[in-house]
Amino acid sequence: MRSTFVLTLIITLLGVSQGQRFLRNTGQARAQVQAEMELDGVDLGGMSREMFLMKDKNWELLPPDLEGVSGSMKRHILKYFKDPVKLSLQKKTGKYGRRAIAKTEAGQKLRAYWRESPPGTIERFKPSELLDVPYDDAVRSRLSMVEFEVQLPPRPKSKKLPSVVYSVAIESGSMNPKCIVPRGAGRIRVYPEGRSGKPIDAGPGNFGLSIRSGLVDPGWARGRPAFRKGRPTGLI
Repeated sequence: MRSTFVLTLIITLLGVSQGQRFLRNTGQARAQVQAEMELDGVDLGGMSREMFLMKDKNWELLPPDLEGVSGSMKRHILKYFKDPVKLSLQKKTGKYGRRAIAKTEAGQKLRAYWRESPPGTIERFKPSELLDVPYDDAVRSRLSMVEFEVQLPPRPKSKKLPSVVYSVAIESGSMNPKCIVPRGAGRIRVYPEGRSGKPIDAGPGNFGLSIRSGLVDPGWARGRPAFRKGRPTGLI
């Protein structure tokens, strides 16, 4: 009877010890993950946290609806924005922000810039007003805003370089704080006569993250031969 009690006590103590070690290891793992998510001690190079996290990704500007733009100007823009325009972001500073390279579906390269939205570009609402405004306006008012500007070649008989500017709200991902996610529909401004002219509000505009074809989880296709070749290139 006594030996049984001693054996039960030893097993219980071992369980408590293992539980304490599990909790300790879990706390250490949590601290390690949190340290990986933070950017303390990292030189951001003058960029905001959101811009620093999105600089190494391949982005795409989706074809715009161009509300409020018509005639030859609309045809000129859609000549380059008929399909998604790929963006390669750079850290070098240019005339209108940090430099970028835009590439059309046909392979033509265009000069581009990316930057934080200047003050006054987006209307900011008070917390008490957020329930009375459209969802996209409330999102843009609350989150960080980034602008992507693409300069187009001049129209015939003109030396002015038209610009198309996408303003998009972004924030960190809920599961991975090092991930940047676009929120809601952005807005587009068009400068028909270049940056020295007056802009036109061209309606909503969106951009996305370019992804490669294939499955996120390779094991998902087991037993499903029809899906083993992956998926076509798409957007997140």
